[in-house]
Amino acid sequence: MWTLPVPELSARTVYLTCISMSRPKAKTRLEALEEEVVNAADRFETAAVAAALHTLADLKAKPTDKADRAELKKNYTQRMSRKGHPGREEYDKLKAAAPLGRCPLCGHRDVETLDHQLPKTAYPLLSVVPFNLVPACRSCNTVKGETAPASAGEQTLHPYFDDVGKEQWLFARVHELAPAAVEFYVKPLAGWDTILTTRVHGHFRIFGLASLYGSQAAREMSSLRYILKRKAPSMVGDHLRDEAAGLAEEDPNLWRAVMYQALAGSSWYIDGGFALE
Repeated sequence: MWTLPVPELSARTVYLTCISMSRPKAKTRLEALEEEVVNAADRFETAAVAAALHTLADLKAKPTDKADRAELKKNYTQRMSRKGHPGREEYDKLKAAAPLGRCPLCGHRDVETLDHQLPKTAYPLLSVVPFNLVPACRSCNTVKGETAPASAGEQTLHPYFDDVGKEQWLFARVHELAPAAVEFYVKPLAGWDTILTTRVHGHFRIFGLASLYGSQAAREMSSLRYILKRKAPSMVGDHLRDEAAGLAEEDPNLWRAVMYQALAGSSWYIDGGFALE
């Protein structure tokens, strides 16, 4: 998971921008909800800092009026995410916050949309709150769906508020069978508490990162086989170690860095396992 800076966009400003061009009846209804939205945004930020979004379950029942809830959800679907509508500029700013356009939830695919950390269907007051909107690839957004945490341990990592640091916690092991493959896994750091450990494992599982990284590694190793075949046997290990070190300088938890690290640590792979098909 990639950490992102907390958006500087004001929840109140974004909300007022989204409702600015609404039809009169809807605008009147939404203006009456302004303070409730701002208060919900403040509660969200406080809870997110404490990794306690599960404590916001009471917001699911607010507002009680079905028409109000519908209009709040339209703030995102019709007034923010749609091109040419009032909140689209803020939508694009949030999407652009991901470095290199890479999804912070999986750290691999391209950003295509915004993901609601707490789903807009269950939490309509948070539909356009910037802290609740994370740039994401469509796959991660779809996988996460409408789920919301019922406990601290069930909360997936939030790129704005959770920082798992630059120390390595993603690892891989080589399956020494033809053709060679690698399996990715999480190894908790000594400083992680039980809840963070549970959350990282849950994030890894919910977003299917072992499968995603494993399939990407298989593709890269297929091409790598031909590169290594052209090298002198004594140079194979050096090549793998150099690749691992170079990639780890960017981030030791990149799947490619971890893959090369695992391959460089496998004497079976270096001694010819890479060539077996």
